[in-house]
Amino acid sequence: MDVPESVAFLAGSPERLRLLTHLREQPGSPRDVAEATDVSHRSVQRNLSEFAEREWVEKRNGVYELTTSGDLVARTHANYVETLGVISEFDSFFRHLPDPTHAPDLAWVADATVVTASPDQPQAPVSHYVNRLRTRGTETIRMLAPVLSRLYHDAHAELVLSGVETELIMSPGRIETARSSNPLEFRLVSRVIDIYEHDGVVEFGLTIGDEWAFARAYDDAGQLQAVLECDHPEFLEWAETLYRRYRDRSSAIG
Repeated sequence: MDVPESVAFLAGSPERLRLLTHLREQPGSPRDVAEATDVSHRSVQRNLSEFAEREWVEKRNGVYELTTSGDLVARTHANYVETLGVISEFDSFFRHLPDPTHAPDLAWVADATVVTASPDQPQAPVSHYVNRLRTRGTETIRMLAPVLSRLYHDAHAELVLSGVETELIMSPGRIETARSSNPLEFRLVSRVIDIYEHDGVVEFGLTIGDEWAFARAYDDAGQLQAVLECDHPEFLEWAETLYRRYRDRSSAIG
């Protein structure tokens, strides 16, 4: 198989994936395939001929069916297109991540919720985060935070006052800014929240509850651009691992 040529061929028309997907489910004659897929008879005939040349289909008594290679090609190409669809759907989150190591596996987020900032609703992800935080049950909260925002400060304060144990990791610069801008408030907060200073920059937001997690993506100005809410077990495991990576390079403030 000439892989680059096959990739270009499959990408050349969305009808090819539709035809291959149909043939996986139901072999048929060119007429049957055309009627079932709403693709012109001429296009079906041409593509079936192309599939046959690549040995992706076999013709028996006028009926075309996929070979094993054809079935593998059909499944692989369908997965590829589906994966690109997930990337497109969650692009507002992925493109604001600091690097690929902060990106969860696409299979985990396919059914996740993402809320994005827009010119009309710049605070949409913050509002979603605050509202969901107040409705999620948990006994512990662990957070990575690039910035401290008054917009969701109150929601976390409510959780702390209700007895939720909270741990916060921030960069030295952000901690110093918070400490110097309001020393009294910072002193009070540090008495009820375990604050850790990370040995480096924090450019990514993460909030982990007992059975859920939010990932947050920020722009270069520190504005929250997207919040991803996901309950997939492997996403939670990934979030735990990422958090521990930051925690192991952090120390409790004095």
